[in-house]
Amino acid sequence: MNAVTKKFKVLVRGKNYLIRKAGSSPRKLGFYTTAFVEAANAEQAEAVAVELLRNDSKLRNVSENKASDPPRIKIESIEEIQSFDGCNLPRMGLAFYEEGS
Repeated sequence: MNAVTKKFKVLVRGKNYLIRKAGSSPRKLGFYTTAFVEAANAEQAEAVAVELLRNDSKLRNVSENKASDPPRIKIESIEEIQSFDGCNLPRMGLAFYEEGS
């Protein structure tokens, strides 16, 4: 028998992303995004959301971090929802902000 899957809205915060904007030197940026995932429970939803961001090729390709200073992903909140109706799957866009030095 399959485990019951639930729907979750996961607020994710990315930190320490070294990103170069056109015509400038790289800067440390963070971001927020909301991921919409299916999982058996909140712990699994967290893992699925983190993996979704880690596998995002666009995000990986713009990051210029060295292995000794990797970007970080943190879950800010997890909320079980009834439906994905009206949701931008699998996640919303990235809202970037400049991190302090």
